[in-house]
Amino acid sequence: MADRALDLAQRTVRETRQVIGDLRPTALDDFGLAAALRLELERWEAHGWDIIYDESLGGERVSQNIETALFRVAQEALTNVRKHADSKRVDVSLRRQGANIELEVRDFGKGFQVKELGRGGPGERVGLTGMQERVALLGGRWRIESHPGDGTRVVAEVPAPVSISESPASFRMGG
Repeated sequence: MADRALDLAQRTVRETRQVIGDLRPTALDDFGLAAALRLELERWEAHGWDIIYDESLGGERVSQNIETALFRVAQEALTNVRKHADSKRVDVSLRRQGANIELEVRDFGKGFQVKELGRGGPGERVGLTGMQERVALLGGRWRIESHPGDGTRVVAEVPAPVSISESPASFRMGG
């Protein structure tokens, strides 16, 4: 009996660590959003997904709040593709658009009528609402585009002004 209890406790600890790591992976802190997202997408590819990842942030870092929010939006969008799209082909892009950072996740699945998003019972569409709220809390914009037979596109755009210290192209002259 004690062995079963110990085994259960160890398994619970492993699963809890996995959940925490999935919510905010250490790669996000250590290497930034672009690299953490790349690692996440490589995990999906290892399970047979066909993913194109286009990112233009390079080594640029943005605030921890922005990195976490956009990473979680990407995770939720991918989860929705897995659950609903009936496709394993996804294009993901992460890029700077002026003073904003834009994340786009596009699948090539079955799509749906966006106007029907409000329908459904309690607890449905929680992931979409969560994505929208994360982006709104950062003063950003979130949208979803979909058409039956033509896949779905989720776009999150958040303000992330470039400062001299954040810009990967900036440098300081010694004197």
